[in-house]
Amino acid sequence: MKARLSDLITWDGNSRRAIKQGRTGLEGIVFAVLASNSITIGLAGSALAISAITGALSIGLSVGLSFLSASLFKQQAPKPEDVQVTTKNPTAPRVRHYGRTKMSGTLAFLESKNGAIYKVIATGTGQLDAIEEYYVDDRLVTLDGSGWVNSGGELNGQVRIRSRLGLPTETHYSEVTAEFPEWDSSHRGDGVSSIFVQQTGVRAEDFSETFPSGAHTLYRIVARTSKVYDPSTATTVWTDNAAAVIRDYIIHSDGMRLPSSLVNTTQAAAGWLTAYNRCTENVPLKAGGTEDSYRIWGSYALNERPADVLGRMLPAADARLVPTPDGGLTLDVGTWAEPTVVLDADAIVGFTELSRGRDVLTTANIIRATYTSPFHDYQATDADQWIDEDDVALRGEIVSDLAFNMSPSHGQTRRLMKLAAYRAKPNWIGSFSCNLKAMAAFGKRFVRITYPLFSIDEVFEIQDFRFDIGEGGILQGVTLQVASMPSVAYDWDAATEEGTEPISEETTVDRTIPLPTNFSFTVDRITVGTSLVPFGVLAFDAPPSVSLKVQGRYKLTSAGDTEWNTVSIAEGATEGQTAALSDGSEYEAQVRHVTITGRTGEWTDSEITTPVADTTAPGPVTGVGAVGGVGEVDLSWTSPNSANFSAVNIRRNTVNVEGSAALVHTEYGPASNSDAYTDAALAPATYYYWLKARNGSGVESASVATGAVVVT
Repeated sequence: MKARLSDLITWDGNSRRAIKQGRTGLEGIVFAVLASNSITIGLAGSALAISAITGALSIGLSVGLSFLSASLFKQQAPKPEDVQVTTKNPTAPRVRHYGRTKMSGTLAFLESKNGAIYKVIATGTGQLDAIEEYYVDDRLVTLDGSGWVNSGGELNGQVRIRSRLGLPTETHYSEVTAEFPEWDSSHRGDGVSSIFVQQTGVRAEDFSETFPSGAHTLYRIVARTSKVYDPSTATTVWTDNAAAVIRDYIIHSDGMRLPSSLVNTTQAAAGWLTAYNRCTENVPLKAGGTEDSYRIWGSYALNERPADVLGRMLPAADARLVPTPDGGLTLDVGTWAEPTVVLDADAIVGFTELSRGRDVLTTANIIRATYTSPFHDYQATDADQWIDEDDVALRGEIVSDLAFNMSPSHGQTRRLMKLAAYRAKPNWIGSFSCNLKAMAAFGKRFVRITYPLFSIDEVFEIQDFRFDIGEGGILQGVTLQVASMPSVAYDWDAATEEGTEPISEETTVDRTIPLPTNFSFTVDRITVGTSLVPFGVLAFDAPPSVSLKVQGRYKLTSAGDTEWNTVSIAEGATEGQTAALSDGSEYEAQVRHVTITGRTGEWTDSEITTPVADTTAPGPVTGVGAVGGVGEVDLSWTSPNSANFSAVNIRRNTVNVEGSAALVHTEYGPASNSDAYTDAALAPATYYYWLKARNGSGVESASVATGAVVVT
């Protein structure tokens, strides 16, 4: 008689009715498992599975680490970093989170207006406990009371972030409604955590500096996520305790949806409390201090097979689901205990595939594993390898790659890797057929087997427990698939076994663009016709990187003049030239670096100069005379025979000191010309004069003194 797959599947439709009819014990659990939409045949990756055995009707309850759900076409397990991207997908699957998670999500709203960008990002389904950190791209930012970034730098006042925890009845984002009235108060997002982002418009020259990723700027949060039931206090709180998380998942409406009655029987509830307490046990750390033994951080999509999600959770805590005699379902978290059940030759009636040493299909001497590291941006990170050096020297490298991506700790992961190493190289492995005495091992993790035929006397871990049912539905015995497991596998010496945690990749990135060095602003001249015309020269060192180019600008320094003029600087050049400057006017100039993506650095301090077109002084005046009179002095001279002569500057003092003499007149005229000037309205006194020829740029010749001149 064969048990067909269809026979098992049809139970699913009757499962809830079977539970209501009061089915208990193993039968009730079978029906409850099938009631979940999580599996095709059984509870994959956990303690329960239903199997059909050809030849005789033998429906067995698998207690162990069997994975009997279909693996073909299995969706690839997501990595922790998969929830950190922002996606635009109108039919994206909902995502739920446990523990502490770094996340972005699916765009629920994206529009631009007046140069600003507005986004609403759905980060997950269900209520978060608290948002702890906000990130703009890779920059950790802080917010003021209105949600504006105020942590310094170019993002200050340019980004606004609001959030919703995902309450059963939420509040719409009024900031969106203010700009887009169609997003009204009914757009609440009940039961969905989210963030609102307003990315302001900035000047074109500052855009790449403020938002290097442009419209694709990534916004993420770090949050304490789902609250779960704490069996130690009988309250619903945030905790990352692995047992509490697994319990929540298997009964949650967005999880496996098993009836909560399964975990609330007397014996099941006691088992969950024991598992919770085991997960809170303090484990020493190599660096000092302790950590809880087993925690779970991670996310799952609601379109995943729940059995696959459970298959990620259980290994992260060395846990297995086990039925209880009162019809419940509880959790066994791995810890060493000397078995209370001993199976000897009186209980063992046969064996199959019994071998001493390694299973060629599962053996390994190097265990590699990944975990979620909060010090590596909450991404899947390689743990320090667990290596059996002696075995590697004997057989060469045999590697087993594991993923404990719901483990948030390097120490926790290394403990799991140690257990995996022992399971990969058991002393004995095989299946024992036993009579009903072996029923005492039902629901146990460890059993001691003494079998004199092969001199076996050691502890085994039960990997599979199967009831052998014969014709007529009579229970004839049980079959145990086991592998030896010594107590040392659960011993832990952090100093020697925790290994070396990967170096944190968290760095402080200096995004500052350097200032140009050795900047100067000087004047050069060109001849236009018969005149010299000055222009400015901006000189500087070559940029320190080929990805930088130089921009320059200049302007008059006169009060109220704010208009800068651009200086064209060729790529690779170390100087640039201004247009023609006004002779004798004061100018200032600045330079800065610009990246190839358009990010601009700061301008240098201004360099100031006054251009002089003609730096050659004319010859001095000759034939200087000075005659004093009543209230005046008559001055006379002959201008020099110099082509660049422009005028004569006349200075006067009441003492014979030229340095403090005042300019009283500038007399313009041709070269080689006799000229004169009367300095009138003078008080009676003795005066001294100095005359200097000058060119068009104001450059003066040597002075010629008149000596003392008396005014009456």
